Parts: sequence; C-alpha cells; structure tokens
Amino acid sequence: MIDFKPPRMETIAETARLFGLPEYFVRSKVNAGEVVAVRAGRKYLVNIDKFTEYLSTNRVTPPVPTAGIRRVWL
Repeated sequence: MIDFKPPRMETIAETARLFGLPEYFVRSKVNAGEVVAVRAGRKYLVNIDKFTEYLSTNRVTPPVPTAGIRRVWL
C-alpha cells in the first residue's frame, strides 16, 4: 500500500497571510520560479511545505561592492 499525502496548496494571498508577508513578495518568488507553485485557472497555488523550506534554507546575499569610480548625481 502506498502512503500518499497530497501537498497543502494555498493561493498567493493566503500564503502571504499565513506567513505575515506582503503579497508582492510571494508573487515575485512565484513569477521568478523560486518557489513551487502551479497555475489553476487564473490563480497560482503555492506549495506551503516547499515555501516553508524555501524561507528556512535560502540566504540573502549582500550586494557585491563595485570597484572603481561611482557616478554621483548632483
């Protein structure tokens, strides 16, 4: 017997509410393909378990400083 547990899927708005994040953040991660989501009609459904894993394991990398002369606007 195969033990199958379907993934928990929520809309972008519900995912943002559950995690206390802005909708645009979740939507940008979905559009960039950084999190697991499927399109269902006009909405995207986000895999909550994979999104939790993404938030737990991803690191924010600081911007690389540029060497040389910077343009300064006056």
